[in-house]
Amino acid sequence: MRPIQRVALTFALATSTAWLSAQQPQPATSGYLMPPKAIVDLLDAPPAPITELSPTRDIVALIERASMPKLAELAQPVLRIAGRRINPRTNGPHRAQVSRAITLKNIADGTEKKVNGPADPALSWIGFSTDGKRFAFTQQRENGIELWIGDTATGQAKSVTTAQLNASLGTPCTFVGTGSSLLCSFVSPSRGAAPVSPPVPNGPNVQEHRGQVAPVRTYQDLLTSAFDEVLFDYYATSQLTFVDALSGQRAPVGAPGIFETVEASPDGNHILVSRIQRPYSRLVPYTNFPSVVEVWSRNGGVAKKIAELPMADTVPNGGVMPGPRSYQWQPLAPATLTWVEALDGGDPKTTVPHRDKVMTMSAPFAAAPAEMAKRRFASAGCPLPTMASSC
Repeated sequence: MRPIQRVALTFALATSTAWLSAQQPQPATSGYLMPPKAIVDLLDAPPAPITELSPTRDIVALIERASMPKLAELAQPVLRIAGRRINPRTNGPHRAQVSRAITLKNIADGTEKKVNGPADPALSWIGFSTDGKRFAFTQQRENGIELWIGDTATGQAKSVTTAQLNASLGTPCTFVGTGSSLLCSFVSPSRGAAPVSPPVPNGPNVQEHRGQVAPVRTYQDLLTSAFDEVLFDYYATSQLTFVDALSGQRAPVGAPGIFETVEASPDGNHILVSRIQRPYSRLVPYTNFPSVVEVWSRNGGVAKKIAELPMADTVPNGGVMPGPRSYQWQPLAPATLTWVEALDGGDPKTTVPHRDKVMTMSAPFAAAPAEMAKRRFASAGCPLPTMASSC
């Protein structure tokens, strides 16, 4: 090809390419870009609903989820403290899994009732009363989390609290007894304004080693400073409160505290609580902090101290903390508590005839706990054994 022909061909190709490019829509040079419609449709397709069966097994709640979180939800602030990710605006978990609607379906005939709810639903929990007559759910607002209670027969629900629930360490509410009331964790009314980080640290970051052998594990979002401890105290402290399921009237119970476990007995007259205590650790999450396990009466008095547990930062790999653990109420008894205790010191390498013993104690909790069973092999996922079990 002659030079003059090569120049002409190159010019023609360049002109054609420029013309074709001008006919195509140009992508934005900044901001969010949308993928092709087929991908958008795929990602926006509604996922299968979550199901929640009522205790009476006649109603199932179909909980409709959003396919993708909103950008506004992803952009919420986050505090990474003590193994939790807390949204300081809501006093709840950061990036919580929220639902958009609830439908109650009758299992016998298949009829459905759409639950009325807030205008901009962001539902993060739903539970039924023991008798199945009521249900409750929480709604996330910009400034907090509120409680809604509904009637299972009609599907009608209403808000019974302002946005003051404390869900920083888990589900904030549970039904009590047959369902005439709920026990909820509220933000402490006397906590005041949020702490502000000092411009200059008040002192060095100090960690103490007690001279014991401890396994090194990898945890995320741990406490890193004295100010982190102040933040944990501020956002994790709750006031336990009974909420009447009909009127929404509140009755505080006990003093504010940081509660890892809150569970009412089946008869509703006692409360099992596990309270987190100082000193805190910067090597393990809050679930391994020192704690006191107690049974409270309904008015908040301590009926029985079950255990006072130290920091669980020296537990061997695959082991457990010595002392009571895995507490739970027996569902078929009014107020009977069971728990497990290690017989091997919590170390699975120790050779012993039995790994655990199951203990039980009943109201009024005046007698000593009784041994219910032993089991030979410990397993993290093993439920409490019956008398004939050796899980």
